[in-house]
Amino acid sequence: MRAHSPWMTSGFAITWQDECAAGGAFHIARHQVAAGSVIPVHAHGFSEVFWIEAGNGSHLRTTGDEPLRPGDVACVATDHVHGFRAGSAGLTLVNVSFPTLTISELVAPRYAFWPWEAGRELQLRRLNPAAMERLHGWISELSRPGAGRLDIDAFLLDLVRMLARGSDQDGLPPHLEAACTAFMTQGMLVTGTPGLARLVGCTPEHLNRLCRRWHGCTASDLVARLRIEWAARELRLTVRPIAAIAEASGMPHLGHFYRRFKERYGATPKAWRAAAWGMFSPVP
Repeated sequence: MRAHSPWMTSGFAITWQDECAAGGAFHIARHQVAAGSVIPVHAHGFSEVFWIEAGNGSHLRTTGDEPLRPGDVACVATDHVHGFRAGSAGLTLVNVSFPTLTISELVAPRYAFWPWEAGRELQLRRLNPAAMERLHGWISELSRPGAGRLDIDAFLLDLVRMLARGSDQDGLPPHLEAACTAFMTQGMLVTGTPGLARLVGCTPEHLNRLCRRWHGCTASDLVARLRIEWAARELRLTVRPIAAIAEASGMPHLGHFYRRFKERYGATPKAWRAAAWGMFSPVP
């Protein structure tokens, strides 16, 4: 992967030949923009994704500037125009670009969420530290000799998957994210809100404030959601009776368990298991 900034001299419209003169399935580069420097607002004849690794700055848009911080990612389509201004700490970003034909061939009509869809607004998204580590791993994959179309297809699908499923966890403090992961074990689920608070290292009252800030819900609602997500996984992967799963999740009252499950997944636990197992669905 090359570290350079061709946009500084490419003008306001960049073609795929400008971006990837040697041809190929995609182009990846790390851009290190000095403090105060500007990459002018530009359009281009290809699609791309960028994410911020370090520093700070502004994302220059015709609708107004947006602050940029590490963890920000955006999927840029051919009808988007944008630029960058580095802040006092400079700005380091990774850019992966590819012909628009790649995404039109990849998406077909299969996916409800596709960030490069024509007419979709260009939006910054904040990825959590775990997702950023995953992107860092993709840098190595895409930079290796011989990487080609199969690699860019795999990267794009993984990225879309992270963006589509990441809204509940985007930007969470690492200690809160780790506590939620640790809580989703059978032994901890029955401890409820006090148990999750112990994992976070705070009082239940402070946990409630954290949940309202980062999840937009109460601590009790978050605990119920984590319990239901664990139960859904057990229903898909095991043949344990539904009543046993409900009790192990910390929600032994079946009426309450069924109501919460249907609110989350739009189906009863029995129907969820049947859909996951098909003709091999076990007896509840």
